[in-house]
Amino acid sequence: MKRMNARMGAIAAAAAITGFAAPLPAPAAEPVTVYQAFQSIQYLPLYVAIDKGIFSKNGLDVTKVTAGSGAAGVAAVIGGHADFSLQDPMTAVLANQKGASVISVANVVAGVPVWVIAPPDAGVHQPGDMSSKSVAVALPPSTSTYLLQRLIKDQKIEKVSLNTVQLGTELAPVSAGRSQAAAVYEPQADTGIAQGYKIVYGFPKAYPGGYAFSTIDTLASTIKDKPKMVAAFVKSIAEAEALIHQSPQTAKDVAKSEFPSLDPKIVEAAVGRLIDQNIYAPTPDISEQAFRNALDLQESIGNIKPGAATYAGSVDNSFAASLAK
Repeated sequence: MKRMNARMGAIAAAAAITGFAAPLPAPAAEPVTVYQAFQSIQYLPLYVAIDKGIFSKNGLDVTKVTAGSGAAGVAAVIGGHADFSLQDPMTAVLANQKGASVISVANVVAGVPVWVIAPPDAGVHQPGDMSSKSVAVALPPSTSTYLLQRLIKDQKIEKVSLNTVQLGTELAPVSAGRSQAAAVYEPQADTGIAQGYKIVYGFPKAYPGGYAFSTIDTLASTIKDKPKMVAAFVKSIAEAEALIHQSPQTAKDVAKSEFPSLDPKIVEAAVGRLIDQNIYAPTPDISEQAFRNALDLQESIGNIKPGAATYAGSVDNSFAASLAK
């Protein structure tokens, strides 16, 4: 025993002299909770960051919770149950109108992932053909519904009947013959297209300057008290977004694992469309134009009074901007 102790002592002494020592244990990952409005294929950058270990690499142990609505996600942040939420940034703006201080720090869905589709025999081949027709759309509050209403107003399309249904079931009334077209997100868009539906109108092309459709939000106090944690979260989202655009197949594989009940071919087509049409943000940067486009819609339908919200008061783009340097 004495010999062994002496030998271990000699090894320890040699280690001290040579600078060789056992590696220190890695610091424990910081626990972080993010509430998403829904489990959505549009939110793929978040899933890639979790599933591919990007958050872990950046020192975060992220728990994802599905809130059931954007308002519930923002409420979880305000109530201290979540560090971040992922939803329409206008939901945070509306909360701020009531005294909250929720700030958008990273873009996730940077385009408008909404399409009006119709079966070829429905007689709806362009927006004007919706006149005197029924169009299935999600129950408000839903951006797809507001976008459709503004399209109808801007193009002066008369006598359009909106058949409002639960989000994600917009194709059912068309299949049953109760509606002639539907305004849908993915994967419903590619589900319909696989059944022979045609795209009547694509909203992505209507906003070439980008659109802050879904963002990562947090409290202003969290930005102040935990800037390193916020920076690590935004950095992770940035790396996930880059990976999606650099390796579309990786993105599709993650999506298939996140949505195992969906037809893999539909998932691959949906992810491909969202990449090709720049719906997934290439970086977490939230431009003033993208924010303005989203705010304009809410102002046009009367949800937010003109001048009541500003980019400077709603967005902290410093974390995203620092990554571009």
